[in-house]
Amino acid sequence: MPGDTHQCRINAARYLALAQRARRPEVREALTTLADTWNKLAAETESDLPLLRTISEMDLGEPYEALPLALHLYSDAA
Repeated sequence: MPGDTHQCRINAARYLALAQRARRPEVREALTTLADTWNKLAAETESDLPLLRTISEMDLGEPYEALPLALHLYSDAA
């Protein structure tokens, strides 16, 4: 299964904890931004999981039958 949303959220929590302990505002901001990025990655991965499951269940072993015809038509038009 691609992506691990749990690990993404752990990483976000770690960066947020570091940000809260940072003394310099620019370091705090950078660490908070990293935490936000990890949380966004977790959310994007969660929203993509149904699509990734569907793709993994598809039988992509055989090429699509219409492709050679489409290529032939395209080459005749050129």
